[in-house]
Amino acid sequence: MPNVRIKRERTKGWRKPPGCKIVDRTSDFGNPFTVAQLVDIGYAEPQARTMVITEFRSWLRGSRANWAADEADQRREKLLTRMPELHGMDLACPCEEDEACHGDVLLEWGALPLVALEVRIASARARVDRQRAFQGMKPLHDAAALTAVLTRDVGPRLLVDVDLGDGIPQRWDSGTWSQYLASQRRAEEQVTARLVEVFA
Repeated sequence: MPNVRIKRERTKGWRKPPGCKIVDRTSDFGNPFTVAQLVDIGYAEPQARTMVITEFRSWLRGSRANWAADEADQRREKLLTRMPELHGMDLACPCEEDEACHGDVLLEWGALPLVALEVRIASARARVDRQRAFQGMKPLHDAAALTAVLTRDVGPRLLVDVDLGDGIPQRWDSGTWSQYLASQRRAEEQVTARLVEVFA
């Protein structure tokens, strides 16, 4: 049964159910982008809510387009570090269960198989560090450690998105990816392609 998002109640005596994580702004999982920010500059609901969730999704995947500060990168990193805690969990936040919420994005991440989650996290980190390097900032991660995750065998019967270096992911099956890795290693060549996403 898929995991769900539930409404976190503020009433006395409310307790989160077993197998549930709180992901509101009192936690490291809260959305740093707020509906109020967009309403203040002239957007109305529900467009403001939709935009805030879209921005959160993009930011979590490593975009620095609308918040390029080191503070944003550190905050994202704290969330990514704790992301495996959401694996297989229900999530609670104050949003109504029938309205869009950043928790829906977190549910997607939490539903990933662990190998796919590890690759997605490493891909986001690599994207952040590429942008930081372009702006003359120090990377947050060891490039060799990220490369090890993004050039790994992923097992049989999976689909993967692979970046061959041009930034345009190609969909391969894991057999094709494994053959590519094996051929590069046999030739003692550097593996230049990188995993971007893994699908069950």
